[in-house]
Amino acid sequence: MESGRNVFIAAHQPLMREGLKVLLRGLDGVRVCGEASDGRAALEGCERLGADLAVIECGLPLLDGVCVMRLLKRRHPSRRVLAIGGNDPAMLRPALEAGADGYLLPEASADEVRMAVRALLAGGGWLSPWAAREVLRERRSAAEAEPAERERDALALLTPREREVLHLVAEGYRNREIAGLLVVSDRTVEKHRANLFRKLSLHSQADARAWAEERGFALRPRPRGERSGLG
Repeated sequence: MESGRNVFIAAHQPLMREGLKVLLRGLDGVRVCGEASDGRAALEGCERLGADLAVIECGLPLLDGVCVMRLLKRRHPSRRVLAIGGNDPAMLRPALEAGADGYLLPEASADEVRMAVRALLAGGGWLSPWAAREVLRERRSAAEAEPAERERDALALLTPREREVLHLVAEGYRNREIAGLLVVSDRTVEKHRANLFRKLSLHSQADARAWAEERGFALRPRPRGERSGLG
C-alpha cells in the first residue's frame, strides 16, 4: 500500500466518526483528511480534499450516502469507496450498484475495518461475511431463475396466432389439420410453426408437447377417430 493515503469519513453519528478516526490513525501511511455528518458535506469534502478512500455511511441525512457514492464514483472512478450499512439487502444492493468497492456492517470489528481499508487502498475489494453470503445467494437465485425467465421471454415473443398453433401442434394435430381448424393455408401454418419452434428452441411435435405439458398448458384431447400427428 502506498504511503500518505487520504481517507475521508462520512457518518451521521459523532461516535461512529470518532471510532473510525481512532482505528484509522493506527494504520501506517493512512491519514484522515476530513469528516462529515451529512451527504452534502461529504461530497464537497471528498472532492475538495482529494480523498483516496471515502468511508461513507449509507443512511446520511441531506444527501443519501448511496447518492454520494454514485456521484463520487461517476466524477472520480478511481477513488475508492467503503460503504457502511445494515444487514439489509435493500441497503447492500444499491450501495454496490452505486459503485461501492466494499461493504461493512456498523458492528464490524476493529480488525475487519483495518483489513477492509488496507484492501481497498491496495486496489482490492472487501465484503463483510454477511454481505458476501448475500451476494452469493443473489447470484445463485439469479442463475436458477435465468432459464425460466428466458422461457417466459420467449413465450412473450410469440404472436397470438403462433400460440394457437403451438397448442394445436402440442395436441398432435398435423399442419393440414391446423390449417383447416384456423381457416388458413398450409403454408401459413408452416410459417407459424417454424417461427415458434425457432423462438422456443423446439425441434419436433413431440418436443412441443413435452414443452407444453411441463409448463402446465391445458392440452385438449383430440376428438375420437382423429389420428395423432405424433405417430
